[in-house]
Amino acid sequence: MDSPRPLRLAIVLWWVVALVLGVQSVLMWVGRGDLAGRLIAQNQATPADAADRAQQLLLVNTGIAVVLVAAYLVLGALMFRRRAWARGVLSGFAVVHLLMLLGTGAVFSVNVIVLILGAAAAVLMWRRPSTDWLTGEHD
Repeated sequence: MDSPRPLRLAIVLWWVVALVLGVQSVLMWVGRGDLAGRLIAQNQATPADAADRAQQLLLVNTGIAVVLVAAYLVLGALMFRRRAWARGVLSGFAVVHLLMLLGTGAVFSVNVIVLILGAAAAVLMWRRPSTDWLTGEHD
C-alpha cells in the first residue's frame, strides 16, 4: 500500500525546509564579510573582535542548520518506511526550530517561508490518513 498523499506532501515540504536551511547557510558563508561589518554597526562587536565573532556565529548557525537539515531529511525518509515514531521525533525538532526562530526575533522573509512550510507539513503529517497509514498494520 502506498503512502497517503497528505503524508507524501508533508515529507516533501520538510525536505524543502531542509533545502531552504541549507541554502540559507551557504549564503551566510558567502556573505560572511558583511557580517563583521553589521556586528560593528549594531555595536555587537568591536572592530578588533568582529571577525572572530562573525566566524563564531557562522559556525554555531551552520552546526544547528546541519543538525536540522539531517533530521528533516532522515526522519522524512523514515516516515516513508512507516516508522511512526519518526513523526514524533520530527515534530520535536520542528518545535525546537520554531522556538529558536521566535526566540531570536529574526523575522526575515526566509524564516517566515520556513515557518509556513513547516506548519503546513506538520498539519499534513498529523492528518487522519497519515496517522492511519503510519500506525496501521505493516506489510
